Amino acid sequence: MNRIPDIGVYVMVWFVKQEMWSRGQIIRICQRSHGPNSRDRTDIKVEVRRVDYGDVVFVSLWDVKELCGESASIPVQALQVSLVNVRPVIGETWSFEAINWFKSTVQNKTLYARLYPEEGQVLVELFMEKGKIGAMRRGDSLSVRLAQNRFAIHESNKRRVLKRSDVPQQTRQQSLQWEKYLISCYSQNKK
Repeated sequence: MNRIPDIGVYVMVWFVKQEMWSRGQIIRICQRSHGPNSRDRTDIKVEVRRVDYGDVVFVSLWDVKELCGESASIPVQALQVSLVNVRPVIGETWSFEAINWFKSTVQNKTLYARLYPEEGQVLVELFMEKGKIGAMRRGDSLSVRLAQNRFAIHESNKRRVLKRSDVPQQTRQQSLQWEKYLISCYSQNKK
């Protein structure tokens, strides 16, 4: 990118190690540095939230370009959620050990989620095993496993039951559209 972008602007970010572009949003301009001699180009680092992965990365402005057309119209593929029925053992912040346990448990694994939309946030129950559609998941949720490993307090008596009337009409419509999209993708891959 040949200019410093505004905070909040959506961009494409090049990741050398993965050899791929990802969509992102500029969070802040971090630092400006010069090479060893005056002829070297200025390198500006930016903090970017990858919208389809949910993580935050620091990259050179040279690895950022404007988000255009078709890429901008694709819906965001990541959703920020919180675990349901679980809280840290002490205070409001997760311990370093709890975070490391969680990361090592879920990294490079497929997880299955039961969603509980609430005002302003989405709560989830995450599972390592796939259950049958409409049936209970097999195995304990990650919330329960966090508690079993003494990293969290599980509030099992506060299990949330989501009634159809609790979900706003717009959310139901979005869910139906997403379900139709997933079915169409699945159908195309089967051919």
